[in-house]
Amino acid sequence: MNVTSVDCRDDDAGRQFAQSLHETGFAVLRNHPVSAAMLDRMREEWRAFFSDRGRYQFVVDRDYDAGDRAGYFPLDFAETAVGHTAPDLKEFFHVIADFPIPPACSATTLEYRRLTFNLGSSLCEWLQRHTPADTTALLSEPLPTMLDFDCSVLRILHYPPMDGSEAPATMRAAPHEDINLLTILPAANQPGLEVQDNAGNWHAVSCDPGTIIVNSGDMLQEATAGYYPSTTHRVVNPGADIENVSRISMPFFLTARLGAVLSERYTAGEYLDERLRIIYRGQ
Repeated sequence: MNVTSVDCRDDDAGRQFAQSLHETGFAVLRNHPVSAAMLDRMREEWRAFFSDRGRYQFVVDRDYDAGDRAGYFPLDFAETAVGHTAPDLKEFFHVIADFPIPPACSATTLEYRRLTFNLGSSLCEWLQRHTPADTTALLSEPLPTMLDFDCSVLRILHYPPMDGSEAPATMRAAPHEDINLLTILPAANQPGLEVQDNAGNWHAVSCDPGTIIVNSGDMLQEATAGYYPSTTHRVVNPGADIENVSRISMPFFLTARLGAVLSERYTAGEYLDERLRIIYRGQ
């Protein structure tokens, strides 16, 4: 599976990015505007958060309809991927709009969120420019204007080391697709992310330090009638070449504003609500 590594300084970067996203649903970015120092600082600040029992003061309301679901999701409130019965082996924190962030993480996290949203806006401009005209004609409005900073979610994930007590079917993240337009994911501190090709085979995605992985989500697939596929991916458990240590991952889910029309079937808000009911309530 040929996921293209795109140098953001290349004059042809936009076309390469759009082509890789069309062919595989994924692309890898090099020489992007988010510094390695910021990424390292983010990981260390949040690693400290997940090792501190004070994190429980930020626990999210268990009613998924409450607010914007910002805050801390402990291990016993993990998501269950659509089509699976075992919850994922992860805890995480959602950063949305003005929800309080742990003070020790606040300054770096807010700056990272702003930079990443700006990067996502640039990526959507690339897609708008390099998508075939018959596909852009399907859009209710240009992709860059669909974006909403407040609706977009920064998720800080912690996959703890496994201790042998886990149920056999559980994974760090079971096979799934993302709900949003684009996911922007700095390479994690260890391998584990895999993407599935059309034949059902799994392929490891590059985790070279300093790179950023981007994948299209269900909203983009819906808005482009499948031109940009929302590709199935997973995070496998430690073993073989993956050390059994904590894994920190920081995906930014670039999301359309809730009233944006994706297709004749859905607005972004309707699509999001449908998927959250499945993930958190099994409906």
